[in-house]
Amino acid sequence: MDRTLDDKTREAVALKKFSLIGPVLNGLVKNQNEYFRKLSNKVIQMPYYGPKQYSFKTFKGWVYDYRRGGIDALKPGYRKDRGSSRKVSGALSSVICKKIKENERMPLKLIYEKMVEDDEINPEKVSLSTFYRHVSELQKNMPSGSGQNDKEPERILRYSFEKINACWQIDIMYGPYIHYGKSKRQTYLVGIIDDASRLIVHSAFYHNQKYESLRHCLKEAVSRRGIPGIVYTDNGKIFRSQQFEYLCAEIGSSLIHSQPMVPRGRGKIERYFRTVRTRFLSRINSIKLKHVDELNEKYFYWLEHDYQNKKHSSLGISPLDFFLKQADDIRLPSNPQWLEEAFLIRKKRTVNHDATIQIENILYETQPHLKGMRVEIRYEPEWLLGSDKPVLIYVDGKKAGDARRVDFISNVYVKRSKSIKKRVDASEGEADCNDEELSKEEYTQSISFTSMMEGSEK
Repeated sequence: MDRTLDDKTREAVALKKFSLIGPVLNGLVKNQNEYFRKLSNKVIQMPYYGPKQYSFKTFKGWVYDYRRGGIDALKPGYRKDRGSSRKVSGALSSVICKKIKENERMPLKLIYEKMVEDDEINPEKVSLSTFYRHVSELQKNMPSGSGQNDKEPERILRYSFEKINACWQIDIMYGPYIHYGKSKRQTYLVGIIDDASRLIVHSAFYHNQKYESLRHCLKEAVSRRGIPGIVYTDNGKIFRSQQFEYLCAEIGSSLIHSQPMVPRGRGKIERYFRTVRTRFLSRINSIKLKHVDELNEKYFYWLEHDYQNKKHSSLGISPLDFFLKQADDIRLPSNPQWLEEAFLIRKKRTVNHDATIQIENILYETQPHLKGMRVEIRYEPEWLLGSDKPVLIYVDGKKAGDARRVDFISNVYVKRSKSIKKRVDASEGEADCNDEELSKEEYTQSISFTSMMEGSEK
């Protein structure tokens, strides 16, 4: 199996496929067939492959693949033409550029076919997808048309989704400082609001604005209020991380980012943050707080007893009452185990020759058949804090084993193989230090331990 497509590229392609079929999977499209027919008429910019058109059946196949195997099932297979060049030469690039300028109104596919017919392109060396990808790179450097600024100004209209959990808006706000003796720490409020009901599906203060805080907040929201169709965020780095994109795809939510420098699309969550500042933070004295848990305790009480149950001016009823009226439409997680696995931290590792991997400076040992393989580890951060719970090992989206923290003390008493014993016995003479089955450290430890035991017997 060829590995020309690296893991990052395959994951990017899978995420792009999900972004196209996501509206169907989460129920935002009323007519699936009509939606896919419209998509089949569009040229789609696919990572690695460039501009491509896909058939109606292809989109339906992606839906089937996702429902069968999740986001991992959307990853493309590996290339079978390893070693062959897919790069367009400089001379051919100039010819392509000239042809496009001469035939501005001609579809790219027809230009390609004509160049193949005229023996200007060898289809065995330059495929249609390679041609599309190269043209896309050329167009990035081409000057844009003069008529782009002649468009009418965009009308700014307020909008609201009709159904609960159709769209959740997520954002992060700077919170107050919490004093620890003579020092103080910044807090950050992660807020998730349901667009239709204005209900805060979950929100909490954290000591950082890293992915772990966002992951925890979203997990709590999904476990309590169901699965959203759309997750709507700004263009912050934390929201564009592949970890977060993959998480949203795993639970079946379409991740959409607002237009850069245009905050009005996130108006509801921004308005809620304003309410937090005026009606909550203005009433507390953060100086007296000793821990972020104390801040959250006060915040949760205010949230449940004030905001959630207070009549909203745009709704006529409270956010909680609006949400509960449509409670029968909530799409809940299939089971607790699925929820736990979907929100696990994911990291790539290469298993060492001794079947060990390192996670956060902690050594774990796994099954011998995974030696040398590139794997994905999945875990909860608390599993690394002195817990005996193993981290999970996945290969190409399928569970392939687990890894447990190395117990150095217990490993002393593990029976060594015959090859090890022979080399220990040979320590009095000439030791075989070139045998790859035993590392230098293992060899030294084996000799030391044997000598110690023999000394005790005497």
